[in-house]
Amino acid sequence: MLSIIERDTTNALDAFRVTVGTSAAAITSTAFACKRGVGLKADAANSGTIYVGPSDVTTGSMPATDGWPLAAGEELFLPLDDPRAVFAVASAASQQLHVVVV
Repeated sequence: MLSIIERDTTNALDAFRVTVGTSAAAITSTAFACKRGVGLKADAANSGTIYVGPSDVTTGSMPATDGWPLAAGEELFLPLDDPRAVFAVASAASQQLHVVVV
């Protein structure tokens, strides 16, 4: 569950969905006005797990680089100012990741 801690008076908000495959890739290459962070939610219909992390993120195969796992319906909020720093890779092809930038 995401909770709003403070009101963002800049009203900067963007939301989109990306398809995550079995090779690590940035969730976006577009710069956004990101004031609070990036919210991520794995689609409820996903059959695999999405792993989130830096550019070398892996899918549970390398302890030093394994990302944060998001099973179907799970979510994560990262207090970052640049969503281009977030990479994702999935344990199965064509997994859907919902993204909100605030």
